[in-house]
Amino acid sequence: MKPLFRNLILVIAMVSASGLAIALRPTERIADKGPAVQLAEMIPLQFAGWREEPQKSALIVDPQQQATINRLYSQTLSRTYVNADGYRVMLSIAYGADQTDTNQVHKPEVCYPAQGFILKNKQYDTLQTGHGAIPITRIETSLGQRSEPVTYWITVGDRVVGPGLDKKLTELRYGLTGQIPDGLLFRVSSIDPDSPQAYAAQREFTNALLASLDTASRNKLIGNPQREQP
Repeated sequence: MKPLFRNLILVIAMVSASGLAIALRPTERIADKGPAVQLAEMIPLQFAGWREEPQKSALIVDPQQQATINRLYSQTLSRTYVNADGYRVMLSIAYGADQTDTNQVHKPEVCYPAQGFILKNKQYDTLQTGHGAIPITRIETSLGQRSEPVTYWITVGDRVVGPGLDKKLTELRYGLTGQIPDGLLFRVSSIDPDSPQAYAAQREFTNALLASLDTASRNKLIGNPQREQP
């Protein structure tokens, strides 16, 4: 094959691929279809023996500057809750209306070390709730004398995504239908050197929180099993 003819074929192939990519580029944001997410109104200040402790502030651990956080997340919510025994659980929720490749929520196992924490352990598990099983990730972190076990999950559109390729495949399914999914990072943590105790408290807290929510709010946090996935 002559070089000129071969180069012409390559140019045609690249142009065709570029045109196909543009044609398949999702343009419809799921977040624009329903009611706007209002995290501060969605999450109660008190429920089932847990109440907000206003003087304590739980921050989303993230190495990015505020401008980047504003770009990644449409809303964030950070609160500390305490129960009758004085045990504290820090809750952080980060919601993004656009979960494309340039607007991905930041995983705690990346953000914590960027803040100087040591990542000691990571494991995948399933959180059993009265509203279904949720695939979760647990990490153990420390900063000096501070030990902070963490439980979190990530949603893409109307489902909680598991580890590995599940998140990317879910985003791809939405993209093939022309939709841009929203997404959410739900994180709870405790300052506690006893990891099993911390995870048990986080499980109790999370179940109590989910039980206190109306269906629409709960589905925003854990997905809607009634809705068929694209």
